[in-house]
Amino acid sequence: MRWPLCLSHSRSGADVLVALAVPGLELDRVELALLRAGHVIAWRAADHDEVVTQLAQRAPDALLVADHPAVATSAVVGAADLLGVRTCLVALAGAALSPSAARLGVVDVLPLGPEGLDLSALAAPPGGSAMNAPSAPPHALSTEPLSTEPLSTEPLSTEPASMEPASTEPASRRSTSAEPISAAPKSAPSASAGPAARRPRTIVVWGPAGAPGRTTVAIGLAAELAARGHAVALIDADTYGGSIAPALGLLDEAPGFAAACRLAGAESLTMGELDRVAQLAEAGTTTPLSVLTGIGRPHRWPELSAGRVAAVLDRCRRWREAIVVDAGFNLESDEELSSDLAAPRRNAATIAALRAADEVVAVGAADPVGLARLLRAHGDLLETAEAARVRVVINRVRASVLGIDPHGQVRQTLERFAGVRDAVLIEDDPDAADRALLTARPVTIAAPRSALSRGIAELADALGFARAPATSAGPRWARRRTG
Repeated sequence: MRWPLCLSHSRSGADVLVALAVPGLELDRVELALLRAGHVIAWRAADHDEVVTQLAQRAPDALLVADHPAVATSAVVGAADLLGVRTCLVALAGAALSPSAARLGVVDVLPLGPEGLDLSALAAPPGGSAMNAPSAPPHALSTEPLSTEPLSTEPLSTEPASMEPASTEPASRRSTSAEPISAAPKSAPSASAGPAARRPRTIVVWGPAGAPGRTTVAIGLAAELAARGHAVALIDADTYGGSIAPALGLLDEAPGFAAACRLAGAESLTMGELDRVAQLAEAGTTTPLSVLTGIGRPHRWPELSAGRVAAVLDRCRRWREAIVVDAGFNLESDEELSSDLAAPRRNAATIAALRAADEVVAVGAADPVGLARLLRAHGDLLETAEAARVRVVINRVRASVLGIDPHGQVRQTLERFAGVRDAVLIEDDPDAADRALLTARPVTIAAPRSALSRGIAELADALGFARAPATSAGPRWARRRTG
């Protein structure tokens, strides 16, 4: 990929146009560095669709894209390439690029450090990334404007250039909203934090239509993680039929997730506000689950816009260690073809949650209809979330509907039609599920020794959450005399 654009051969700084797509970063600091360097900000965008739309309406000279799944996509880079727009990645100084961003083949990376945005790579010939170099002081930032030379429209390379191998651990998810949720700058991680320090993780539980057991798995997984010593937030982001509140015996007249979204839109979402709008549910530990209940009436879905949902999830990562999200089933985006690009979209909450997730749990039912629905929707899911982040769970496995060796038949079907070899299979256990609903508690508490609870524990193991160390003060049934 050739990029002839260089600020050392440029036109007047007042004519330079720079577009920003930097969700999750401190927008004020990025803008200040550009304005000090004499550049003009053409527009700002918060997600993939907005970037593509803005590019079509007004192509800038350079596009600054954050290392964030909402904007760092091949479609965004390809659209900029075809329009002759130079793309530069903006990442936190000293942080490795995410695997998805590294695969884009963008060689110019602008580090954002404590001293501001380093624009040296933008001023240098294309390919001279300063990602691995010390951040330049503010007075060293280039003030030379951009060039008017045409850009190459060669196809993008799929191989990263001059970049260190990225960590397999997903980077800290940041908001895809252009609306800041707090005026206070984000605090840097402690220098003394070692590799064993827990990193916040967002787990989105999704499944196709047909009630495969998304909510049961989401509630059970949240309770299981809490039992393993994690501070957990459980969020109901289903815009079609949110049911976490009634399943746990909580009030849903004032849905906490909708309240958090409104606060995010008003730039007022703080840790204290999250504590205020959340409800507490029993988790079988001294620390209860923090639950942001969903909308009880489906007509309220416009309150859960993509930008607000992403902002809330970003803030929750600094509020709790593990965030479990129960998402809706629908992944359709045909409504985005509407001429009214600013209109709210009902499936935006689900798509935004999937894009912000560190792991996606795809739940399907173990019957011919349920498996067919999952396989048909699995391809659509992989267009929204990377395959490496998707963990397939098949619920209610039973011989009565699948015949002999139901486990083997399910695994063979998944491998043949979806290439999935590591699915978690959960036995059918209607008695345990009924007991959980009857007592309005997670199944891991209502029926801790049931097959359903064992399956959820296996899922937590597969996601990499270590079991809590056994103590002598365990459950009474676990303490047995051996002599």
